[in-house]
Amino acid sequence: MAPIPWNPSLLPVPPSWDQEDEARLPPAQKLYVLQTLPLPTIKAVGFDMDYTLARYRSPEIDELAFTKSLRLLVREKDYPSSLLDSGFDPKFSIRGLVLDGVRGNLLKVSRERRVVRATHGTKPMDPLAIETCYGRRRLSTTAKGFRSIDTMFEIPESHLYALLVDRLDQGKLPGKDYIQLFNDVRWGIDSAHRNGEMKAELLAHRDFFIPKDPQMPAALDRWIRGGKRLFLLTNSEWTFTDGVLGHLLNDVDAARPHWTDYFHTVVVSSRKPGFFAEGHPALPLPDHGNVFTGGNADWLEARLEANSEQVLYIGDHIYGDILKSKKSLSWHTLMLIPELEAELEQLELHADDMHELLKVETQRRRGQRRVNMLGDQIARNHEHRRVLAPRISPEALHAMDREAATLNAELAEVRQRTEAQREKVHELNRHVENAFNPIWGPLFREGDDLTRLGDQIQQYAGAYTGKISNLYMVDPNTSVYAPALALPHERV
Repeated sequence: MAPIPWNPSLLPVPPSWDQEDEARLPPAQKLYVLQTLPLPTIKAVGFDMDYTLARYRSPEIDELAFTKSLRLLVREKDYPSSLLDSGFDPKFSIRGLVLDGVRGNLLKVSRERRVVRATHGTKPMDPLAIETCYGRRRLSTTAKGFRSIDTMFEIPESHLYALLVDRLDQGKLPGKDYIQLFNDVRWGIDSAHRNGEMKAELLAHRDFFIPKDPQMPAALDRWIRGGKRLFLLTNSEWTFTDGVLGHLLNDVDAARPHWTDYFHTVVVSSRKPGFFAEGHPALPLPDHGNVFTGGNADWLEARLEANSEQVLYIGDHIYGDILKSKKSLSWHTLMLIPELEAELEQLELHADDMHELLKVETQRRRGQRRVNMLGDQIARNHEHRRVLAPRISPEALHAMDREAATLNAELAEVRQRTEAQREKVHELNRHVENAFNPIWGPLFREGDDLTRLGDQIQQYAGAYTGKISNLYMVDPNTSVYAPALALPHERV
């Protein structure tokens, strides 16, 4: 009997799909391409760790951060102990919001940087209150007192701040103001992550807080066998990184018994986004040959023997991972969006409502165009009657009056129909958006417009997906193509 060929990877093979029929893949397993990724020319592929390679159990990890931050505020900043009874609401906040620390508000911002939804504390603001506060001007989200909720780690921060604003407005936090709450909450969240207590608890209960994805090692393995040099670039320090990735990758593949065996280079405590522009030295970690702390982009590119568009970087932070690496270094980017699976689920559940919404809105717009045209025809009829009345016969005048009556009757009918359609659109919109989040609606859209987060993803992410294991279904040496761009007149 012929010997069995040795397989360098002893990983279980994930269920396969017909590579030529991508439509068969479930939406949650797809890679969504915005800018063509020329994978054959990419030499190095990098990964962030938190919420990229490691997907923490949510909302449990958010509640842990919320509780530890609140305890720090009570213990270190003299906040009343009654606050400890406050509960974390995982449905209150979403990523992509902007926290206004001067006014005590949370804001959902469109791609034009206009405020489209807001709460003061935890209480939703109506459109008039939003316009009174912010007008229709473009919001400068980099101004003092504003903070973008760009990462999953910042979700508990926004809810804690909103609760404290409520307490302040109730007169229960004397001597404080909105900006002090803003600064104290920022300190509390940072301290909860940096003082070691939270990380120690995560590692002590890693089976609960850090669920394993059995297909992720196979995805990494395929890209290594495809000739790519994988690297890890994370802001987390060595001890935590080793604890998390050891839990996820150690002893899964006999060919790579330790998690560092998957990576050509490991960089911890990287200080992103400064890593992409600043010149800090890379310090080797003793007794760990391919592990470094600090470093900078020029050093890393030289070590990887890959630069600029030969590098693909994968992370979850739109600013610290995606925007900065794209703008500063021209790296290709792929964004991990942990919330994508839930968004896709809602899109599927409400597909019929959304098709009905599109149909009714299309009818409403056609009706509105007809209203405008009828209005112009009635105005033309009135003007002609005024000018021609002295010169034409009574019969001709009567004919013009009959025409005006017919036009007015049709105008009234079309207006009534378009108003009913407008109300139907509003009702369907509210129903669909409430399914995503009753306060904020969908993550990436507001009506027909993209949100600020959706716009940034479209501009700076070459592609996006929900989890690293989805990369198993992508051939690492075949380009993946974005939909062809077309101007409106070219969409035939």
